[in-house]
Amino acid sequence: MLKRAAGAFLAAAVIASGAAGNCCSLNTFAADSYTSWSQLDERWSGISLAGTYTIGNSGCLITSLSIMAMHSGSIDDAALKNLGISDVSDFNPGVLAKAYTARGGFNQWGGIASWGTISQIIPSVTFITDSHFKSADADGIAAEIKELMASGQHIIMNVNGHHWVYVEGVADGEIYMFDPACDVRVVTDYYTLAGCNEYWALKGKNPAPPVDMTGVIHKEEIEPAEYFCTAATADVYSDVKPENRLFTLNCGDVVTVSALADGMAELTDSYGETIGWTSLDALSAAGDEPELAPGDINGDGCVDEIDLALLNDYLSAAEARPEGVSVLRKSEAAAADLNGDGTADRGDVAAYLSVICG
Repeated sequence: MLKRAAGAFLAAAVIASGAAGNCCSLNTFAADSYTSWSQLDERWSGISLAGTYTIGNSGCLITSLSIMAMHSGSIDDAALKNLGISDVSDFNPGVLAKAYTARGGFNQWGGIASWGTISQIIPSVTFITDSHFKSADADGIAAEIKELMASGQHIIMNVNGHHWVYVEGVADGEIYMFDPACDVRVVTDYYTLAGCNEYWALKGKNPAPPVDMTGVIHKEEIEPAEYFCTAATADVYSDVKPENRLFTLNCGDVVTVSALADGMAELTDSYGETIGWTSLDALSAAGDEPELAPGDINGDGCVDEIDLALLNDYLSAAEARPEGVSVLRKSEAAAADLNGDGTADRGDVAAYLSVICG
């Protein structure tokens, strides 16, 4: 998935016939317009697709289809009648999911069972193909999408094996999306395209309009580096926009920053996975790692009670802090591994006591 937003947790659904939808990263913003429809919106997240599968845990494809129907202006009188609603303002992913269910449109895993069902519900939408991009990189995929969309097709693409997004279009070589799981707009700012990505091509009443780049936030990848939290506290959010708060950093906490966007810093753990975003103003670059001898955490040339106290603080904080947040720098944690077993843990407390007590 890709680079994952912190706190993301959704059940993995089995993909059947290339048409199942499953999400990977989330936020829970309300749907102010169809371009920001989230499968986690409480107004429809609990609607069943099949068995235990719901829009919330497996509805990225049905949500993307809903966005496509709106973006193409395809909700006409015939569609309204089939959907059982009186006005386009009543349409949303929950309404489309219920229409699919009424027609047996979902398989046992919550995936869409038949590509043609969309035309039964919204006659102005025609399914064209379920295929894979030929290109093996983002630039090539962008060129393919641009060509497909030039012929009036709308594209819903798979970005990580089990998550679908609606492609808004290509501008300046970048692929823009409306993602049912988060509000990042540029595909490669959030997902890694390794080639052979699956996609759906459909036609609607109208082709897609040009990409609206208003308010687009670009993410700049940087070489991962350690930073100190220098603010008294700093809230950490699940995405670039400070909406869904995950936890709070305290002054002196050490974090790794791997990307920057709109004055925010992306924090990652030791595996390179995203744990959240916080204000860059709350952080200060830690600089070069100090060279420390085993046991000498504070670098004063001695292995003593101060180092033992630092180790105890580190161990206590580790139990209460999220993965990727520490009170010690990596070099300091490495120095705290006095018994040399590869991890600074309770076993090193005994080693310190042995040295200190002789």
